[in-house]
Formats: sequence, structure tokens, C-alpha cells
Amino acid sequence: MNKFWVIVGQVYKKNVKSVGFITMMLSPLILIGIVAAIIFFIDNMEQEIPQIAVLSESSEVVELLQAENEYYNVDSTIETQEAAESAMEAGGLDGYLTVANQNGALTASYVSLPDSETLDMAYLTNQLSGLQLNLQSSELGLSPETAQTLLTPPVIETRTVSIDEGEVVEGDSADQGLKLAAAYAICIAIFMFIMTYSSIIAEEIASEKGTRIMEVVLSSVSATTHFFGKLVAIFFICLTQIGFYAVIIAIALQLDFVQNLLPEGLDLVATLRGIVGSSLYYFIMGIFLYAVVAAFLGSLVTKSEDVSKAVSPIVFIALMGFYGGMFALASTTHPIIKIGSHVPFFTPFIMPFRIAAETASTTEIGISMVVMLAFTVLITLLSLMLYRSNVLIYSDATMGKMIRTSWRNVRNERRASQNN
Repeated sequence: MNKFWVIVGQVYKKNVKSVGFITMMLSPLILIGIVAAIIFFIDNMEQEIPQIAVLSESSEVVELLQAENEYYNVDSTIETQEAAESAMEAGGLDGYLTVANQNGALTASYVSLPDSETLDMAYLTNQLSGLQLNLQSSELGLSPETAQTLLTPPVIETRTVSIDEGEVVEGDSADQGLKLAAAYAICIAIFMFIMTYSSIIAEEIASEKGTRIMEVVLSSVSATTHFFGKLVAIFFICLTQIGFYAVIIAIALQLDFVQNLLPEGLDLVATLRGIVGSSLYYFIMGIFLYAVVAAFLGSLVTKSEDVSKAVSPIVFIALMGFYGGMFALASTTHPIIKIGSHVPFFTPFIMPFRIAAETASTTEIGISMVVMLAFTVLITLLSLMLYRSNVLIYSDATMGKMIRTSWRNVRNERRASQNN
């Protein structure tokens, strides 16, 4: 065990102290900081209020629009199109609005320059719609209150429920949206971590094998100890990064401006406790599963330059799982999504979305966890057997041929042990 922890400590310290690891940890925070600074800068930019002219024969229209001073200002001295165009040419006007009243129906046209301040057309449309309603109700002899009552839409109450083990459970659409957003972030994080740590462990093994250091190491420790030492070290490195982000998030949630971004009365911890807890299991198991496969694939190559080719199968499988997760974001009840959520290589990407959408029962979640654990153990044992048989084999053969050779060596070793 002492040799095992020596390997773990050596791999852990080497990677954690590296500039690449520190950069990898800080780069998402730097990116988030840049995006937040841009958003803050845009939100706090002073936008000038458009200066417009209103041309209309209807006194009601002119009086209504001239009373506005928040979304635009009306220059009451301009009453003709020629004067408006001259003011625009001189730079004292952003545009002019022409409004005609035809039997209570208002038609409007707005003319502006390409570099003029933007006029909020939705707000202007609402203003004219309200005025048009008053004009038409007056012609029909209706009071404004009666007209407003006739146009009031019906009130529709919506409820979100989920069915778990035959029981209807009340839900909340805002909470569900937040959970889906969390699942989306988890899916991206899983993909990034898998790509990063699969490459790290494959590079670790391939570099030792390529420089023949592997022969010296395996003369002192067994291949099994070396295999699990590398895996545990990578696992600790991953936990270090996760812990770092957890501390940053915990600190950020205590800041006032972050609290102001959250909906009032929302208990973020209570809302996300279920999905984060279960997703953390899939997160860790997914990284460990892909790292095991990456360790085996890294042992097949004899040069570190070939690591990218060796881990390409992992990249393709992870991409399939990632896009499966993106598809699950749109439809968590599709048969393909339900099946994919129980395929161990795809479960970490898809199941968090089903949990967030509450379309996976407690039984399904439990089954997927057990299946993934059993599959990970099976793949670990299989990868270990193949790793021990090929870690000291140096060959420029193709990946497929190397795998077949490794499997043949495993069978020969088992036959030899049975004969003895």
C-alpha cells in the first residue's frame, strides 16, 4: 500500500502544481468574469432617449404622445414633414411618426435614420392600441370600462405535476426551469471533465511507456498497483477541482448582487438538492468510467504523440452522450432518451435532464445507478486485465490489432495459470 500511495502522491502533486491545471481551473472563472463585466457594462450604459416628431391631424394622438418623456421625447415645434426632415438632416431629430385616424382605426408610419436612437416600437404600439380602443368605444357609445372588460382575456391557471410511483406530486414551473438549467450546466461540465481527465490519464501512461520509465516502475510495483494508483490520483485531482468550484459557488451565493439575481423567496439549496445530489453520483461515476477506458487505451500506444488517436473512441462516445443530453433538454420522454439514460456511457449526460424534468421515477433512477456501478466495475476489471497484458508491449500496430493481441495474451495467461 505504501508504493500505491507513492504513485498517487507523485501523480497528484505533479498535476496539481502544473501551470496547465491552474489555468484549467481559473479559465472558467475568468470567462464568467468577462461575461459578467460585459453584461454589467451594457446594463449600465446610459442610453439616450430618442427625440421624435409627431405628425397627425388627430389632437388626441398628439396630446397622448407629447405627454411621454420616459421612452421618447416629442418635439412639439415640428408640425410638417419638411420640418422633420430638415431637423433630421441637422442632427436634432432621430425620426418622425406619422399617425392617421380613419374612422377610429389608427395607422402609423415611423421614419428614422440608420444611426438614430432606437425607438421602442412595442411600447408605442401599446399606446396607440389603447387610444384606438378609446376612440372606437366612443363611436359605439361604450364607456372605456365596458370596452376594457370586453377585451380582458380569460385567466388560465397552470399547474405542473409529476407522477412518481403512481402518486401525483405537485411541482413548480420556475423550480423546474431552474433544475433544467442546472442539468444543462452539469451536462457541459461532465463533458469537459471527461475530455480533460481522460486525456490526462492517457498521457500519464503513454508518456511513461514511451520513455521506457514504465519498465523501471513495474519492476518495483505490480501493474495492478500502478493502474489503480494512476486512477485514484486522477480521481483526487478531479475532486480538487470540484471542491475549488464548490467553494467559489458557496462564496458567490453569499454576495448581495448574486442574491439579487435570484427570484425572491427562492431557496436555491432546497430546489437543487435533489438533482445536484444524484447528478454528483453520475458525474463521479462517469468520469471514473471514462478514465478507466482512457487508461487502457493509453497503454496501447508507445508514444505520447499518439494519445489523441488513442482516446478518439472516448471522444466520439462522449460526443454522442453530450448531444443525447441536448436532445433530452427538448424532450425527456422520447423513447430514445429513456433507453439512452440507462446506457452507462450515456447515463451521466441524459439522466440529469430526466431527473430535472421529473420524468424519471425513483425506481428508474435507482436501477440506472446500480447498472452504472456494475458496468463500471466490470469495465474496470476488464481494462485491468488488458492493461496488465499490454502495458509492456511496444508495437506500431493499429489499435484494433493491439486490443486483439491484448485479449489473446489474457487468454493465454489464464490457460497457463489453469495448467499450473
